[in-house]
Amino acid sequence: KCLHCEITKTPQWRSGPSGPKTLCNACGVRFKSGRLFPEYRPAASPTFVPALHSNSHKKVIEMR
Repeated sequence: KCLHCEITKTPQWRSGPSGPKTLCNACGVRFKSGRLFPEYRPAASPTFVPALHSNSHKKVIEMR
């Protein structure tokens, strides 16, 4: 499960701030390019609220 958006299906797992294979492909690409911050909140964080989190790539996958 992606530690950023909680998606479970991805074409490739990528490295993130918590180590290798912790981010889905979309979040990993954004993290590597520096665009995942400042909104980055690991799903395990007590302050993470999925309903308030921007995860538009997850919505695109659901529409396919």
